[in-house]
Order: sequence, then structure tokens, then C-alpha cells
Amino acid sequence: MDDSTSSKSWIRGVDIGGWLLMERWITPYMFAITDCHTTGESMCFYPGQISAPPTTSPHHQYCDLFHCKPHLIDSVSGEKDFPVDEYTLSQSFDSKDIAEKYFSYHFEFFVAKSDVIALHEAGVTHVKVPMPHWIKGEIKDDEPWVGGRWLYFIRFVGWCREYGIEVWVDIQTAPGSQNGFDHSGQLLALPTCEHWSSSAENVERSLQAVNEIAQGIMDDSLGDVVTGFGILHEPFSDCDGNVVRDFSNTAFEIVRSIMGSETHVFMGDTFDASEWNTAWWTDPGHSRTYLDSHYFHVFGERNRALSPKQHIALLCTRNAHHVATKMHQRTKEYPAESAV
Repeated sequence: MDDSTSSKSWIRGVDIGGWLLMERWITPYMFAITDCHTTGESMCFYPGQISAPPTTSPHHQYCDLFHCKPHLIDSVSGEKDFPVDEYTLSQSFDSKDIAEKYFSYHFEFFVAKSDVIALHEAGVTHVKVPMPHWIKGEIKDDEPWVGGRWLYFIRFVGWCREYGIEVWVDIQTAPGSQNGFDHSGQLLALPTCEHWSSSAENVERSLQAVNEIAQGIMDDSLGDVVTGFGILHEPFSDCDGNVVRDFSNTAFEIVRSIMGSETHVFMGDTFDASEWNTAWWTDPGHSRTYLDSHYFHVFGERNRALSPKQHIALLCTRNAHHVATKMHQRTKEYPAESAV
């Protein structure tokens, strides 16, 4: 990439988080379920819930919290709580049919065509769509995951095609959990990659997911819009480095063999960009390969007190410098993502 500003092709993008993979901090109402939800007695909704059908719909009704009682579980902290991730949420229903009906309202209504129009009018060029590794249906009999999401993704890509927005998919989860965070699908007691990187079966299942999703994109004629592919979101810092490297190279090959050599691919940096400063990715075969570095400004009191301009200054100076100085020269152009 040339250093002159005029030659750069800028990505102005947003993340459609909380949709095809739910996270409680984004959609808390989806996790505040009651016994009416879990038994299928009533698929009721809360005021202002984005995932609810229109109030004019015969399917819309507000929850009667005098009748419907909260569904609480034993959380990883040892306290009673609402479900904390998709694993415990999916487990909470009396049957998968009930769970699928409940989830379907969210997939249907959380993102609308009007949202894509608004993004286009705001100058957005790209959207990243987090999705679970099981989105194409690779679910074991003893796993609670709920399917039925892919057709909604196809519809969304169609809207993006209509308004000239490119889509980059991001596999947010992994069998066993690649980091122990709730957005991996399963919150663990402590953050860790151990249950993924130490399991050859789980790593192989992740590669299978990469293959199935890439093939699905091409089989459903989405390749003109879906131009980027994230193979694994935020693998934790204790991942086995050799496993991550072998997985990454194999996954990149899978994506490009199916979707074409021009496909952009990206990978989480295991929370340390310096781990990637080894001349790896400098060969021509890794062109259009990006390191996905996340610098969060929301978890410390000092950073939370910053103004919007100060957040931008911090990202463009200290955070960007960290990536640039830690990375091999060829990777200096790789973007850093900041949650502010």
C-alpha cells in the first residue's frame, strides 16, 4: 500500500454485533427470559425491544411479569443469574423447537433494510458480521446451539448488494471456546484458550466451519458482496502459538481456495501484536491478510473519562504506534480495532 493518502482505499465500516451471535451486553432483553419463554407458553417482549415484531403484529405481546417468572440459572460466578451466553440461553428452553422460535424473532427483526439504507447514507463502505461456527448446522447431538440463521444472513447480503456495501464475515466462536468470553458462545470461569488450542478435534471443527461458511458464501452466490473473512475472533493470549499459526495458514488457504485469491482474510492477534513480528505473513501468499488488533477503551475508569476526540487521539497515537512498531514492516498497514 502506497503511503500517499490519495492512493489508499479507505474502509469505513461498522460491526453488526449482537445479531447472528447474541451477546448479553448488546441485547440484554434476549437473555432476560421467563418461564413463559422457556416453556413456549408466550413469546413475549419488552418495551423498546429491537428484536420484537411490530406492535401491530399479531405475534407481538408484552411480557406479563406478574404471571411470567424470571428464569435464573447457576452462573459461572456461583450466583443465580439470567443466562449469560448463547450456550446457557439455548439450554434454558424445554426443547430446541421452542428455542428456535424464540431466536427467530431476533434474527428476523434486529436488523432491517432501513438500517442498511442508513449505513449507506452515512458513507459506510463495509460491515462486519460476527457469526457462530455452527451457523451452517454443524451441531453435535449433545450441544444446545440453535440453528436457523443462514437465510437471514443471505437476506442481509442482498440488501448490502443493493446499496453497494461490502460484507466481511467474522467467525466469533470456536468449539470449546477460544477465549472463555461470552462472545465465544460459552462463558468460562476464567479467560483461556486451553479448551480450544489443546484439542485437535476442536481445532479441526473450526477449520471445518471455515470451509462450510466459505463454501456456503459461494454456493449462495454471495461472493460479489462478501469480500472479507475473519477465521477466528480474539483467540486468547494463552493459545498455543504453533497451533494458532498452523490453524491460520490452513484456514487462509481454505478461504482463498474456495472464495478466490483476492479475498481479504483476517485473524485475531492473541492480544499481543508482537507475537506476529516474526516475518510470518511477509511472503506474497499472504497478500490481503490482516491482523485484527483490539484496543479497548471501555474497561478502565481513566479511559472512560476521555472525550470523543481524546479517544481518537489515543487510538491514532499510542495504539496505532504499538501495532506499527510491533509488527513486521509488511504488516504496518493492518488495521487496529478499538471499542470506545
